[in-house]
Amino acid sequence: MVPRVRRAAVSLPALPDSAIPLRDVTVTVRPGGTTVFAAPDSRAEAVGELATGTPQEVRAALFGDYTWLSLPWASGSAWIPGEDTDFARSPAYNQVVAAWYESSAVLAFRRAVAADLLRLRGADAEQLARLETLSGEALRELEETLSRQTMPAAALQIRELAARLGLPAPFEFLPVHPSPPAGIATLEFQGFGPTTIAFEQWPFFYEGTRGMNPGVDFFVPEGSPLIAVADGVIVDFRFLAHAQDRSLALRPYLPDPYRAPDGSRVLSNVIVAYGHLTGDPMAELVRIGDEVRAGQIIGTSGWPIYVDDEGDVLVQGNNAHLHLEVHLVTDGERSFGSRQPCNPLLFWSPRLVALQARLAANSAFPPYPPGGQPWGRLGFFTIGCFRTEPADIVWYYEPSAEAQWPAGVYDLNATLAHLQAFKPYLPGGSEDKE
Repeated sequence: MVPRVRRAAVSLPALPDSAIPLRDVTVTVRPGGTTVFAAPDSRAEAVGELATGTPQEVRAALFGDYTWLSLPWASGSAWIPGEDTDFARSPAYNQVVAAWYESSAVLAFRRAVAADLLRLRGADAEQLARLETLSGEALRELEETLSRQTMPAAALQIRELAARLGLPAPFEFLPVHPSPPAGIATLEFQGFGPTTIAFEQWPFFYEGTRGMNPGVDFFVPEGSPLIAVADGVIVDFRFLAHAQDRSLALRPYLPDPYRAPDGSRVLSNVIVAYGHLTGDPMAELVRIGDEVRAGQIIGTSGWPIYVDDEGDVLVQGNNAHLHLEVHLVTDGERSFGSRQPCNPLLFWSPRLVALQARLAANSAFPPYPPGGQPWGRLGFFTIGCFRTEPADIVWYYEPSAEAQWPAGVYDLNATLAHLQAFKPYLPGGSEDKE
């Protein structure tokens, strides 16, 4: 009888401490294939290649110059750039969403914003040095405290109307993630209302919104992961000029204490709309009616489309970005549809407002016209909301002492007064619930 030989189990090398273990994840290599490296570093030795379409089991992710994915290899283990796969376009990305905010690149960016706010308050070298040790909840609390002190009073007062207006809890997630996280250092952001881009491009793209940007824009490559900013439900909501321009929309829930008698969650009075998603048709991760949770990947960013004078639909392949709008559903009596966009920054926590304002500094030109317009240098909270009708273009309006803006355009203080006149979203006094 031939004795049986026991084979020793293959022992994979230990993962780096900063690696994020992944559960049951298989990725597919994207067009162009990918190089397999001996270590999670683009300068490391190349040990192989994977062809387009190859399915590959991976066991961990590590954020660096790429989103590195660890895979079994003949030598024990190896690494491939996640950006060469469908990782950031798939539900597998859910496993790294929280870690994205604690990656070294994003932590450095967040600490830089907090350091500037500390310097405004005369912080000394010891306080700034301590900041470099903060992460997790300690950094979040400091960011929130510092950023709240910079918010306009009217913006904070609007948040105090949250129960009456039927608002969700402040958003704690960005709607899109640069992949890898190091891309945040160059991510460009454009604000709401009478922006520089809207001023320059209104005859082509913004004529139907009075010459103003009805949302905010994050300039990210096609395929960047889109993130649910709140728990909620995917809904059908038309807000882009052309039906061919792909989009999705999220209606968040009210904060958890507001529940129906049967214990189910209650939808808020808000819709968050993600636009210009033309791109990879395989990246449609949710459908209308799906329930999603805050931080969940719900799709991937893409390109806008443009309809020329002959009616041909053209993809703006040189203009990849996420266009995001926020709308109130009703004023208690009337349905708004997409006719009254609100400043999206009013719905984020102060610390993420400060972060997005810093992103605007990455633009090659100022987010708002620095001069030459009736309103001079505008800011992120100049406009709180506006109605798309009447159709007069704001750039043609001659301001007066009595009316700085044309009818239907609300600056921040006028927005507060406008919202205070709304009927309570919830009946029976529930609007007063803490």
